[in-house]
Amino acid sequence: MPNLRVLLISDGRPGHFNLSEGIVAAMARRRPVLIERLEVKRRSFVSGRLVAALLAAGVPARTLLWLAHGLDPDAVPAVDSIVSAGAETMPANVCLARMLSVPNLFYGSLRAFRPSWFALVLTSYSAQARHPHPLMTLKPSRLDPDTLPVLPARIGADCPPQRAGLLIGGDGGGTRFNEADWNTLLELLSATHAAWGTRWIVSNSRRTPDAVGDRLAALVSTDGAVERFIDVRSAGTGTLGELLAASELVAVTADSSSMLSEAVWSRRPVLALAPAVHEMTPMEAAYRAWLEGDARCRTLPLATATPARMIEAAAGIVPLPGNPLDDLASLLAAKLPGTCA
Repeated sequence: MPNLRVLLISDGRPGHFNLSEGIVAAMARRRPVLIERLEVKRRSFVSGRLVAALLAAGVPARTLLWLAHGLDPDAVPAVDSIVSAGAETMPANVCLARMLSVPNLFYGSLRAFRPSWFALVLTSYSAQARHPHPLMTLKPSRLDPDTLPVLPARIGADCPPQRAGLLIGGDGGGTRFNEADWNTLLELLSATHAAWGTRWIVSNSRRTPDAVGDRLAALVSTDGAVERFIDVRSAGTGTLGELLAASELVAVTADSSSMLSEAVWSRRPVLALAPAVHEMTPMEAAYRAWLEGDARCRTLPLATATPARMIEAAAGIVPLPGNPLDDLASLLAAKLPGTCA
């Protein structure tokens, strides 16, 4: 079978291009894939709403591609399909699909863009999936959970995790961490180590305060609770797979839907730890409720989290039964058989 040539359009934001890479990884479950990458930036004086209006008015795609991104379409390689995520990529996604006459996939909110301008739209929000084209799915990841070590017996009071992972975010959206929240989070590491003997692998993010990162680094050489601290300030991104592979249980600060989704995707039991100030949009709240409704994760307030409550919540979690990459590949093959099957 010939290679499927995919143009992955990126806005340079890991939270977005990781989603696109997950979609491409699902395509690769069905046929060989050759990825071409194009990083774009929408010009500040051209709004997405303006581009959408000009597209609707019939302005040529070549003109809009230059207007929105300053791109020369002749410099873009020939491909069989286009994939992108993030609003900044939508003008290039639609314009290039029209010019190359290939199907285009987009993950995210369409805003002023029309579903009919895409071959397929994926979203994790049920409210957006009510339109003709968008389909609801777990946020995609390129991680293949079949490559991770098989978990031991189900987590419970009689079988606590010997090694666990903690993914730490920071302030964002309606979530705010105060000093008490950070203190409680770090104290939980020591408390679970004392109660279960658990050793933690911890990773921060670019939104984690430096002071918290410094405290985590210091914990590695103190009470033994933190086996390793993966500090993105020096390690960079791309280390999540290592943490997931080594963890029997994954805890995630509740601010990050992306980190939570990737942990669920890995088929690990996942706990979301929420600070005192944790407000979500209705769409985000519905997504979290969908995950919890299927028992893929559980949320605990940091203020009341204890080792006993954590192990009780973890015992009720049911990891994904199959490989989400294969599930997504089947969805893509059904909707775009010429591209993904």
